[in-house]
Amino acid sequence: MKSRTIAVIGAGPVGGILSAHLCAAGHSVILIEAWKEHLDCIRTNGLRITGNEELLAHPEHLIASIAALGDFVPEFVFICTKACDLDKVLGELRESLKRSESIVISAQNGIDTEQIVAERFGKSRVLRAVISYGGFLTKPGEIRETFFNPPNYIGWLDEGSAAACKDAAEIITAAGLTMEATAEIRKYTWRKTLLNTCTMAIAAVTGMNMQEMMNYPPSAQLVGFLLREAIAVAAAHGFDYGPDFFDVVMKFNERAGPHRPSMLVDLENGRRTENAFLIRRIAEYGEQKGVPAPMHRTMACLIDALELRNRGLRDI
Repeated sequence: MKSRTIAVIGAGPVGGILSAHLCAAGHSVILIEAWKEHLDCIRTNGLRITGNEELLAHPEHLIASIAALGDFVPEFVFICTKACDLDKVLGELRESLKRSESIVISAQNGIDTEQIVAERFGKSRVLRAVISYGGFLTKPGEIRETFFNPPNYIGWLDEGSAAACKDAAEIITAAGLTMEATAEIRKYTWRKTLLNTCTMAIAAVTGMNMQEMMNYPPSAQLVGFLLREAIAVAAAHGFDYGPDFFDVVMKFNERAGPHRPSMLVDLENGRRTENAFLIRRIAEYGEQKGVPAPMHRTMACLIDALELRNRGLRDI
C-alpha cells in the first residue's frame, strides 16, 4: 500500500496506538498533541507502545497546535481527543482545513460526536470510527496497550463518502488494527456506549474499579439496572442487540479485572469528563422517546456535581 499523509489529533491511548501502527506501515503521520512533556519525549525518544504488542514509532511531523495543521494537506484527519474537548478542537480545526478536502474522522467515545463534526464540515467530509482497543499512558512518550477486541468500525454519514470510508478502513486494517467499514455506524456507537456507561457511571461516583464493582453484589446489581435501562433506550431508537446482549455484557464486566474507567481517572485528575456524550446522553435519548431513564439522569447529575467540585467551578 502506498504511503498516505494522515493527521492524528491527540496522542493518548487511542491516537498514540493508531499513530504507531500507521508509522510502522510506512505512512506519513502528523501527530498533534498539546501536552508538551509527552510531545517532547516522543520527539526525543519516539512513541513507545508496550503491552499487547511492542512498537517504537517516530511520526514524521510532531506539532503542538491544531492551527499548524494548516501547513499540511492530510488525506484523513483522525480526532482522538476526549469528546468533551470537541468544540475546542473544531474551533481550531475548521480554520486549518477550510481550504482542503481532508476527510475528518471522529474516533471518540459517546453518541453523536460525528454529528457535531458534520455541523462544521458537512456530512460528505465526515466519518465516524468506533475503537475496539485501549490502554493507558505509563509515562510521557509511552503507552501500554491493554486490549484489542477486533474489529474496529468506521462508517459514513453520507453515501458520497462511502468510498473514502472503505479506503480508510483498508489503510487501518493493513496497519494491523483491523477495521470494518459499515453503513450502520450508529448501531456500533450505541453498542459501545451501552458497554461503557453501565460501569463508567458507577466508577465515577464511587471510585471503584470494575473488578470491585462486580465483586460486591449491591454494585453489581446496580450495573445490571443501568444496563437494562440503557438497552431499553437503545431499543426505542431502533438499536436491538438481541436477547443475549445483557448476559454477554455482564460476563464481559466480570472478566474486566481491576480496570479503572476513564471517567473515574478524569475526575481524579480534575479534568472534564465525557458525561455529556455518555451517561447524560442516554438519559436525554430516553426522555425523547418517553422511556424512563431515571438512573442515568441521577448518575449524570452526580457526575456533573463531582466534576464541578473537583474543578472548583459552579457551572459546567
